[in-house]
Amino acid sequence: MARSEPITRLEVAACPTHRMDVKHYTSHEVGCDCLSADRRDALATRLADARAEGNPLAEMAE
Repeated sequence: MARSEPITRLEVAACPTHRMDVKHYTSHEVGCDCLSADRRDALATRLADARAEGNPLAEMAE
């Protein structure tokens, strides 16, 4: 599945080692190759909550 949303600050915080490697995130709608499916699901929930709260971590990473 290809990503439809930009990489967020929260996702980069979950995997700071690969923050400069955009391809590392493209295979997943939320998260990256380093995270297990369970961790990506948990991250998706945290991201949805952050967006609902207007948290800056839900904004696109620079």
